[in-house]
Amino acid sequence: MLAQHLSGLLVPGKHRSLGSDRRSLLLVRAEPRWEGPAILSVETVGPVAATRRVRVVAAPSPLAVYELALDHQDFSHPVEAELLVILTGREESELGEDLLSLAYRQRVQVIEPWTVVAQLFGVDLENVENKLRAETWAAEALIDATPPGGWARPGSRLLSRDDALTQLAGRRLGLAGGSVGVTALLDWAATPGGPARFSALRPAEHKGLRAFLVGGPAGQAGELLFALVDAGHGTDAAAYGLVCAALWVDSADVAENEVFRARGRAERFLDEDWVKQHEASGAQTLDGFAAAYGLAAEGYVGQLIAATRACSGADAVASRRVLDTVLSRAEALVRQFGAESAAAHSRILRAGLEARFAAVGTALAEGTEMAEDAIRRLTQHHLADEPEVQTRITRAQMALRLVRWLGAPARTENAGPGGTPPDATATVASYLDQHMAETAWVDLALEHVRTGGDPDPALSAAYDRIAHDVRTRRHDHDGSFANLLKHWTAAGTDPGSMLTVESFLSRIVAPVVKSAEKLVLLVVLDGMSAPIAAELGNELRERWAEFDPLLAAPDATRATADRPRRRAMAAALPTLTAVSRTSLFAGRLMRGDQNVEKRMFPEHRFWGKQPVAVFHKGDLNGQGGGAIFGPELTDALYDGETHIAVVINTIDDRLDKEQPSSDPSWGVREIGMLRTLLDVAASQGRAVLITSDHGHVVEHGGTRLGTPGSVSNRHRAASEPLQAGEVELAGPRVLSPDTGNRIVALWDTEKYYSSRHAGYHGGASLAEFAIPVLALLPFGATPPKGWRELGDPHPLWWSAGEASAELSVATQPRHEPPVPARPKRKPKAETSDTPSLFDLGAVTSAEPDSSADTTVAASPSGSASDPLLAALLSSEIFDAQCKGLARKQDPARIEAALTALLDANGTLPVTALAQRVGILPVRADGFAATLRQILNFDSVQVLATLPDGRTLRLDRGLLRTQFGL
Repeated sequence: MLAQHLSGLLVPGKHRSLGSDRRSLLLVRAEPRWEGPAILSVETVGPVAATRRVRVVAAPSPLAVYELALDHQDFSHPVEAELLVILTGREESELGEDLLSLAYRQRVQVIEPWTVVAQLFGVDLENVENKLRAETWAAEALIDATPPGGWARPGSRLLSRDDALTQLAGRRLGLAGGSVGVTALLDWAATPGGPARFSALRPAEHKGLRAFLVGGPAGQAGELLFALVDAGHGTDAAAYGLVCAALWVDSADVAENEVFRARGRAERFLDEDWVKQHEASGAQTLDGFAAAYGLAAEGYVGQLIAATRACSGADAVASRRVLDTVLSRAEALVRQFGAESAAAHSRILRAGLEARFAAVGTALAEGTEMAEDAIRRLTQHHLADEPEVQTRITRAQMALRLVRWLGAPARTENAGPGGTPPDATATVASYLDQHMAETAWVDLALEHVRTGGDPDPALSAAYDRIAHDVRTRRHDHDGSFANLLKHWTAAGTDPGSMLTVESFLSRIVAPVVKSAEKLVLLVVLDGMSAPIAAELGNELRERWAEFDPLLAAPDATRATADRPRRRAMAAALPTLTAVSRTSLFAGRLMRGDQNVEKRMFPEHRFWGKQPVAVFHKGDLNGQGGGAIFGPELTDALYDGETHIAVVINTIDDRLDKEQPSSDPSWGVREIGMLRTLLDVAASQGRAVLITSDHGHVVEHGGTRLGTPGSVSNRHRAASEPLQAGEVELAGPRVLSPDTGNRIVALWDTEKYYSSRHAGYHGGASLAEFAIPVLALLPFGATPPKGWRELGDPHPLWWSAGEASAELSVATQPRHEPPVPARPKRKPKAETSDTPSLFDLGAVTSAEPDSSADTTVAASPSGSASDPLLAALLSSEIFDAQCKGLARKQDPARIEAALTALLDANGTLPVTALAQRVGILPVRADGFAATLRQILNFDSVQVLATLPDGRTLRLDRGLLRTQFGL
């Protein structure tokens, strides 16, 4: 205690009379006996650490004190230390004023423990809180545990009980960061030797610190933790807490004998005396302690989980090791206590995760509402964000989407996106449009469901059942398409308004080039199917705005089906690179190779004198270690005047060379140098067009047909009789001179001819024949003339809320409110001509061709003939909201905006909405605010702005509720 007292007194600059530059005398009342070293080296506390030499002697009589003091003040000889401390039991009256005048403060110092504590914390004794001084054990403990650098000074002049004991607990328990909450205690309990060192403290300090911790920062959870430590199970603290959470929190409402028995076994894991004490007192049941401790342990392990995601390198490995150890030990305790039933309800144990996956499998057979709830609970599990778990959850979400699709009523009111083509008016073009709007998304979801399966038997069985039902429906759809394609190829009908691989350059690229507004980057992803384009599009739309690049027909209005949409073009036949890709670059149907493509692509007249270049696989990569692109591609990219086409073979190569993959996902990072190319294009403001030359089908244990005469895995010569799943194709679109421009192609996606690969192409399925087109610009860029920005391309059944609202309405009889009479409009001229196979039927031609027939477009789903919009426009509430606007708005413009939003499945960028209703982009935000003023009242967000700050989302369900529709 003397050394600690001196440490506080000798802070440099605090007491000048005790400074190191002068001889000083300190009289201390104590037993006149000193058994320590004659010279003490005292570490001073404070902002500036220092070491002082102090001589300590004992003087039993006043004379001895007097002689020692005078000798120390005799400057005729050196001293061993500038400060002399004399221990004496004499009163001040015995020493006399002359002697006291030589001492520090002219009196004998009394070392009172709290005085030392006050000095150690840099406060006056009167500023030590009485609550702290009431803890009689704490003074000695604080003095004894003083760290080398001293205690942290309090934030105010007052030294409080909480401040002092928090620092003491942190010092004794080895806690970092100054926290003594239950999370820090769980860390401490798992530290080797930590509980043992705490148990070795003096009984009074051990009891006092424990009472402080459980009475404040750690609470009930801390009390149970100490009971666990006392029982010798400190290292199991976190794992035991997870079991407590499963037994007392997650299973709180479970009345099962197995759970009750497991709770009893878990209680016996604690210190027996503590359990008996609390059972006898009756003041607090063990259930309350266990529940509080379980919640605290879940929070602690939740922080471990977050740390594994936030850290990298060695820190991530260390966090993962601790986390896996805790979870594995918890699973062992579950078995030891027989708590398997409770663990199935856990929000953090793996058993709880697996139980939630099993629940999804059961729910998928019960209907979408139960499945949506089951998947929602699954995503709320603490381990749901683990990468491998995320893959399984994505698969479950895809299965749910397929269930929605299977249960969705067929839409036959038009042949446009999202609806099944009516049998009487079905065209190849309508099939392609429907593929981009709906069946490609079905194929994307199906691919995820079929790839990888699931270890849970119930979920695996559900996937098998769903996949079978979807494949059956898609099989019939592909068969109908193949039959339609057969008749068209035989007839050689002009494509008319439909976009084809040979018309892509003239109808999409040429208008951009001729306008001289943008340089073009055309990226051909060899083998990219519409499902892959849908997945890529999801990612790209986070950084790019997507457009419909096909010019609208001059007479197209919002009442026509020629509304903006993601486009597809028809491939040449057979669906091979040598046919379709060459036809794309040549601008006409022909076979060839990359040399033909390089020669013909720059020869198109629409280029004028502008430089053009096309780059294939061997031209892309740089030669040196630091070069990203090949030298010619680099020059073309950065010269600021060259239109560029790049062919990337990543998809086609993987499908051709690999066995089926366990991961069906395709992202930008998986595709060659696509990310880098897009970054360069964005910096230059280029118009980016991403397309393909053909699609593909994916291998999933298909049937190999040993038919002679096969030319590729998906087509053969027409020398043998047709088998199931085949179609014979002939005509000018079939470019197969070796077989007389007549082939037999597989339309059944489950069959192939020769060797097994990850995927195939060359056949006549929609997945191979439909070539997707993505047209992109950086956010905020001015689009080329005629480009129309797209809304959300997902079908309604892709998202839970929208699909549920639509299905609930579609499956009930419609009781439409009476629509008030509206001003009659002059009817448009109609034509009764029969549409050609390649006309959209209900879709007006983007570029009318005199040789192609057209029909009048039916109203889209969002037009005024739609009961939802009609009911809204006739609603008294809606009328009152419009009349309440400060500035009168054009009703036709408001109707057009609502039509556009409903037509885009409720989601549309604000700039696209402005384009739809014919207002300047700079006024788009103001117009959106007006719409929100009309639709949003009583704090209901019918129309909301998404977090990206540029996209509007109209909630159809809230719209119905808000306006009583």
